[in-house]
Amino acid sequence: MTSSSKELECDYLVVGAGAAPMAFIDTLLTELPDSKVILIDKKAAPGGHWVDAYGFVRLHQPSIVYGISSQQLEGNWLKLLLTKLTLPWKHRASKKEMLTYFGNFVDKKVASKQLDFYPNSIYKFETKGKVDQDGIHYFSSVDGSMSYKVKVNSKLVDGTRGECIIPHDSPLQFPVDEGVRVMTPNQIYDTHQEKGDKRSVMLKNKYVVLGAGKTGMDAIVYLQRKMKIDPVNIAWVIPNDVWMFNGSAGGRPWDFPESMAKCSNDIDKASFSLEKEGKLVRLDKNITPTRFRFPVTQLNELKLLRKVKTIIRRGRATAIRRKNNSHVTVEFESNHLPWDGFAPIETCIFVHATSPGPSNDRFDSMGGEDIFGSSRNMTLHLIFLQPVSFSMSCLAKIEAARVKGTLDTGVMRRLALAFGEEKTAGSDFTDDDLLKILIKRVSPSGNDIHRGTINQVLLLAIIDRDPMVPLKWMKQNRLSFLSIPGVKADSCNHVRMLRSKGTTLGLPENHVRMLDVLGEKIVPLEGM
Repeated sequence: MTSSSKELECDYLVVGAGAAPMAFIDTLLTELPDSKVILIDKKAAPGGHWVDAYGFVRLHQPSIVYGISSQQLEGNWLKLLLTKLTLPWKHRASKKEMLTYFGNFVDKKVASKQLDFYPNSIYKFETKGKVDQDGIHYFSSVDGSMSYKVKVNSKLVDGTRGECIIPHDSPLQFPVDEGVRVMTPNQIYDTHQEKGDKRSVMLKNKYVVLGAGKTGMDAIVYLQRKMKIDPVNIAWVIPNDVWMFNGSAGGRPWDFPESMAKCSNDIDKASFSLEKEGKLVRLDKNITPTRFRFPVTQLNELKLLRKVKTIIRRGRATAIRRKNNSHVTVEFESNHLPWDGFAPIETCIFVHATSPGPSNDRFDSMGGEDIFGSSRNMTLHLIFLQPVSFSMSCLAKIEAARVKGTLDTGVMRRLALAFGEEKTAGSDFTDDDLLKILIKRVSPSGNDIHRGTINQVLLLAIIDRDPMVPLKWMKQNRLSFLSIPGVKADSCNHVRMLRSKGTTLGLPENHVRMLDVLGEKIVPLEGM
């Protein structure tokens, strides 16, 4: 194959076109409209995991706080009420709505000449360390027919670290004997959409759903609600029970960290407290969940989940074996007894829902990069717990403040010193140094539960010399829960709580010292 090459130039080269980079680019171009962005992605269209997700997937959280800041995902509120009889905060976008939304955004920015989009393209990460200094980067088309050399005037932005790993792209990670029927949720949906014998046969089968994350829950709901499968014909392999946010309770992202602080980091006590308030729910009141991934579920969905009575709690599955020709057995880790399938192999379908989604170890396996790695690159990581969009919008706001020179570098230096960082005689912290020291990621499954709370206060303190400026921006940002009328940041109270209980909560001494500085800076936000 003959390969062609082309030279390009931009201010920001963004790798990955999923939900995280979309939110980042939108805010970046709103704040820095004269910037030129080149966006590349290995898929044929923008949208990240939404491109390959199963057809019946919907947002778990409300549409009003997901997507990009400049455009509503739920659409016109009056139209939503009149045509779909849906309250705006009850809307949860479908796959089709998500792909149309992200596609329209990219098309609009391409038309404005602020953005160039290169689908079916792969960035050469192996060259990243060699080219940071001169700003020259390389990527190529997936088929190798085209290669590109890009002069990046400002930064490379790696938006691939939060990639959501789904069953469609990740086969089962254990052996499955020949003849055992395994289907992904995509295949279940696609077959059910067909007309004819295949669909008819599907409705007569029995189903074993592997995995207790949101994909597994969605599959169980779809089997009953759309395919009309009797719950007696569904079995569910649950490696670990999980706490779920009650989608009808109107909870906030900081409810759990707040409860953890009040309960001195006793995770069970905090969870039971939120359950009592109606904000958390669990599948079985007799079983205490051991996982805290916090999917959002609606009460009508929870009712369907509880209808499934064949529940197998024996840890993670390690193999699916064919036994005596027509029987099937599931083997488990840690010497748990195997489970004999409740149907012959010919009528038993295993639904693969075991992929880790966004809660995977890719962050650490990739080296745990700093968000603001250097003056030439940054990596998009969560700075708050889910949903993802507001974190990315905030990172773009910080980057724009750096470019505009509006960061409160005086407070940032004090924070860096409180953190324990020092510069050698005759030198000073650069803006890039300060951002690298101060802006730290949170892990969706990590123990740094209070880092998100600290990050919100930090942003209020450093984005501008006047803390009212970032607070007003957050309240006007549709991705922020602060944009919901009546919701308060309550940052001064959060700082006081974390300072007073710092040792009990396991906060390092340098974090407590930082909170002293932050508390002084945000005094004008008392009661807001």
